[in-house]
Amino acid sequence: MDEFAELDREKLGYDKSNSIAIIIGLTFMVLFRFIGYLAAKPPKVAAIGKKSFCIVVLGDVGHSPRMLLHARSALSAGWRVDFIGYKGSSLPEDLENHPSIQFHYLTQLPRVSESMPRILYYLFAPIKALLLASQLFYVSMFNVSAPEVYLVQNPPAIPTLHVMQIVNWLKQRHLVIDWHNYGSSVVAQRLGKDSVFTKLVAFYERIWGYKATIHICVSRAMARELLYKFEKRGKVATLYDRPPEQFHRLETDEIHELLGELKLEKLVKEQSLNSSFLPTVGSNQTLLTEKKTVNGPATFRGDRPILIVSSTSWTADEDFQLLLTAAKQYDDLAKLENTGKATSTGKGKADVFPKLLFVITGKGPLKQHYEEVISKMDLENVVFVTTWLSPENYPRLLGSADLGVSLHTSASGVDLPMKIVDMFGCGLPVCAFNYPALPELVVAKSNGLVFENANELKSQLVHLFKDFPLAQPESHQQLQGMRTVIRESFQSTRWEQNWTTTMFPLLRNLDKTWADSQMFAEHPVYTLNSKQASAPLVIDELVEDEEDEYIEDEAEAEE
Repeated sequence: MDEFAELDREKLGYDKSNSIAIIIGLTFMVLFRFIGYLAAKPPKVAAIGKKSFCIVVLGDVGHSPRMLLHARSALSAGWRVDFIGYKGSSLPEDLENHPSIQFHYLTQLPRVSESMPRILYYLFAPIKALLLASQLFYVSMFNVSAPEVYLVQNPPAIPTLHVMQIVNWLKQRHLVIDWHNYGSSVVAQRLGKDSVFTKLVAFYERIWGYKATIHICVSRAMARELLYKFEKRGKVATLYDRPPEQFHRLETDEIHELLGELKLEKLVKEQSLNSSFLPTVGSNQTLLTEKKTVNGPATFRGDRPILIVSSTSWTADEDFQLLLTAAKQYDDLAKLENTGKATSTGKGKADVFPKLLFVITGKGPLKQHYEEVISKMDLENVVFVTTWLSPENYPRLLGSADLGVSLHTSASGVDLPMKIVDMFGCGLPVCAFNYPALPELVVAKSNGLVFENANELKSQLVHLFKDFPLAQPESHQQLQGMRTVIRESFQSTRWEQNWTTTMFPLLRNLDKTWADSQMFAEHPVYTLNSKQASAPLVIDELVEDEEDEYIEDEAEAEE
């Protein structure tokens, strides 16, 4: 009998490894079936009312401007806010001292250095994710008192999404995911798109980011992908970034006061060997401005450099080498043209190509590398300085600059750079690296210029600043025209108004929002009526050109 049983096993290809595989498969089937059961249960919250809000971001809280704006808006609406994240950069004073917000700081685990072998990343990443998941679960489950809404930033996807989904299911609350980007796209920058780990993150993100009461997106392009490519279940809405009121263009007297505090000339001396770059800075003078008398009005100096600001996170998402190459090309041209001009007319070098001062703000893993590269560059008419500014001084610097530069290349192609939002808030025109979703924010030759390589960026710098009126920058027609477009279009809607128009109606009655999203998931409607078309900040269906294509396809199918 045993011999026949053994033969049957051999015939069927049955062995112990198959048994283990079947058990594991059945376990996962039961687990995901249970998860599906929990996901289908409606949250037990009638409405948000004057209740509480929990914001989760596995990042530096002070360096998470969009999430801080969410917190500020919720507080303004009279809700209590819990904020979970890492302690790092200083917080805005109005939030740090607010009685209705409580910050819960997680212990930040070390990261594997970019210079270390990749195998260490693969080995340490699962351990780090497990430790973070345990910590996040404990804090969000037991340290936060039953909020009505969990607002989660993605990325990082791991372990945020699955931990907060589980916490949300256990407490039966409403989950809102704010999609800044895709976690898999960020991982792909380091490990490559074809990496097994990248594909696992993408799979994880699709499974655990599948359902939420609301999916918030930073662009229409991302909203379309979530809704139609990834078929996310829940309300999909586009909430464009907009800066708060403290982001604005400074008057000349305000610029003079700020530069007197920042002492940019000191940074230039400390970080550059090019001593001839600096004009003399005496009493009642800064690097850019001067006062004829102590109490007189400030004016721009005729021998000042052009102030260009670039905000960066010093990651592979921004090709900083592109800016360095463009600056070197500009410097080579300036050396040649300024020398020729001085010889033929006797005029100073600044009459042709002015000197450019690039102030680079931000923190990140590649900062030290590029600082070393900059220190070895032999530039005469261009200087780079790096600094970290307080939340109060950062918008003031943007409001003082002549131009902004964005090197954001977008790993996913569907996110929008927050740095440009900040610059536009300060009325600052930009030169921005071009990619598919960028036209939702930067309209070429209208509110900024776009480039795709170093040569194009160099040409834009030459075009904008050749024979620039240093003492009267407001007389530069193209830059002033861009400022006018920014003021009349972008600055007409600030964050608070945008949040109130887009988010508040969804949060005001979360049960209805959840029920509508489930109905849409079961019976999707791919049309755009007139009311929806008049609300450009919310996307629930296809844009108008896609609607026409769908209607034609439906007509053909019926025939």
